[in-house]
Amino acid sequence: MVSAKREAALEKERQSLEAAYSAALLVALRDCADGRWGLFGQNEGTLPASLESRYLPESAKRLAAIGDELVAVREEMGFVDLFAPMQRLAELRTERGPNRPGEPRLAQMFLDELKE
Repeated sequence: MVSAKREAALEKERQSLEAAYSAALLVALRDCADGRWGLFGQNEGTLPASLESRYLPESAKRLAAIGDELVAVREEMGFVDLFAPMQRLAELRTERGPNRPGEPRLAQMFLDELKE
Protein backbone atom coordinates (compact mmCIF):
# COMPACT_ATOMS: atom_id res chain seq x y z
CA MET A 1 0.00 0.00 0.00
CA VAL A 2 1.31 3.40 -0.99
CA SER A 3 1.10 6.17 1.59
CA ALA A 4 -0.96 9.25 0.81
CA LYS A 5 2.19 11.38 0.77
CA ARG A 6 3.90 9.01 -1.70
CA GLU A 7 0.75 8.88 -3.82
CA ALA A 8 0.64 12.68 -4.02
CA ALA A 9 4.31 12.78 -5.02
CA LEU A 10 3.72 10.14 -7.70
CA GLU A 11 0.72 12.06 -9.03
CA LYS A 12 2.78 15.24 -9.28
CA GLU A 13 5.60 13.35 -11.01
CA ARG A 14 3.13 11.70 -13.41
CA GLN A 15 1.63 15.05 -14.38
CA SER A 16 5.09 16.55 -14.85
CA LEU A 17 6.25 13.61 -17.00
CA GLU A 18 3.08 13.68 -19.09
CA ALA A 19 3.63 17.40 -19.79
CA ALA A 20 7.30 16.74 -20.62
CA TYR A 21 6.34 13.83 -22.88
CA SER A 22 3.76 15.94 -24.72
CA ALA A 23 6.30 18.72 -25.30
CA ALA A 24 9.01 16.27 -26.38
CA LEU A 25 6.54 14.52 -28.70
CA LEU A 26 5.81 17.79 -30.50
CA VAL A 27 9.54 18.42 -31.00
CA ALA A 28 10.14 14.86 -32.23
CA LEU A 29 7.17 15.02 -34.59
CA ARG A 30 8.33 18.35 -36.03
CA ASP A 31 11.84 16.93 -36.54
CA CYS A 32 10.36 13.91 -38.27
CA ALA A 33 8.00 15.97 -40.40
CA ASP A 34 11.05 17.98 -41.49
CA GLY A 35 12.66 14.79 -42.79
CA ARG A 36 14.50 13.22 -39.82
CA TRP A 37 13.56 9.53 -39.95
CA GLY A 38 13.62 7.23 -36.93
CA LEU A 39 10.68 8.18 -34.73
CA PHE A 40 8.33 5.60 -36.23
CA GLY A 41 10.96 2.89 -36.72
CA GLN A 42 10.10 2.22 -40.34
CA ASN A 43 13.74 1.63 -41.25
CA GLU A 44 14.68 -0.42 -38.18
CA GLY A 45 16.85 -3.35 -39.12
CA THR A 46 18.19 -1.81 -42.32
CA LEU A 47 21.39 -0.63 -40.62
CA PRO A 48 23.57 -2.30 -37.99
CA ALA A 49 22.31 -1.51 -34.48
CA SER A 50 25.33 0.70 -33.71
CA LEU A 51 24.58 2.91 -36.71
CA GLU A 52 20.84 2.93 -36.09
CA SER A 53 21.27 4.40 -32.63
CA ARG A 54 23.83 6.90 -33.93
CA TYR A 55 21.46 8.26 -36.57
CA LEU A 56 18.36 8.33 -34.37
CA PRO A 57 17.41 11.98 -33.85
CA GLU A 58 18.10 13.36 -30.37
CA SER A 59 14.45 14.38 -30.10
CA ALA A 60 13.38 10.73 -30.56
CA LYS A 61 15.94 9.55 -27.98
CA ARG A 62 14.71 12.15 -25.47
CA LEU A 63 11.09 11.16 -26.09
CA ALA A 64 11.91 7.50 -25.48
CA ALA A 65 13.72 8.30 -22.22
CA ILE A 66 10.81 10.37 -20.90
CA GLY A 67 8.40 7.66 -22.03
CA ASP A 68 10.30 5.00 -20.08
CA GLU A 69 10.12 7.11 -16.91
CA LEU A 70 6.44 7.83 -17.46
CA VAL A 71 5.58 4.16 -17.94
CA ALA A 72 7.41 3.27 -14.71
CA VAL A 73 5.56 5.94 -12.69
CA ARG A 74 2.19 5.02 -14.19
CA GLU A 75 2.78 1.33 -13.45
CA GLU A 76 3.72 2.15 -9.86
CA MET A 77 0.45 4.08 -9.57
CA GLY A 78 -1.51 1.12 -10.94
CA PHE A 79 -2.37 2.50 -14.38
CA VAL A 80 -2.69 -0.26 -16.96
CA ASP A 81 -3.15 1.88 -20.07
CA LEU A 82 -0.47 3.98 -21.71
CA PHE A 83 -0.68 7.77 -21.76
CA ALA A 84 -2.93 8.53 -24.78
CA PRO A 85 -0.31 10.25 -27.01
CA MET A 86 2.14 7.45 -26.19
CA GLN A 87 -0.49 4.87 -27.13
CA ARG A 88 -1.15 6.61 -30.45
CA LEU A 89 2.57 6.71 -31.27
CA ALA A 90 2.83 3.00 -30.46
CA GLU A 91 -0.11 2.28 -32.79
CA LEU A 92 1.48 4.24 -35.62
CA ARG A 93 4.82 2.51 -35.06
CA THR A 94 3.29 -0.96 -35.39
CA GLU A 95 1.39 -0.28 -38.60
CA ARG A 96 3.35 -1.62 -41.54
CA GLY A 97 2.74 -2.19 -45.20
CA PRO A 98 3.92 -1.24 -48.65
CA ASN A 99 1.39 1.58 -49.03
CA ARG A 100 1.98 3.21 -45.63
CA PRO A 101 2.99 6.86 -45.73
CA GLY A 102 6.62 7.57 -44.91
CA GLU A 103 7.68 8.82 -41.50
CA PRO A 104 7.55 12.54 -42.40
CA ARG A 105 3.95 12.20 -43.58
CA LEU A 106 2.99 10.12 -40.54
CA ALA A 107 4.52 12.79 -38.32
CA GLN A 108 2.57 15.53 -40.04
CA MET A 109 -0.64 13.51 -39.78
CA PHE A 110 -0.04 12.98 -36.04
CA LEU A 111 0.71 16.68 -35.57
CA ASP A 112 -2.56 17.49 -37.32
CA GLU A 113 -4.42 15.05 -35.03
CA LEU A 114 -2.92 16.71 -31.96
CA LYS A 115 -4.08 20.16 -33.17
CA GLU A 116 -7.70 19.01 -33.40
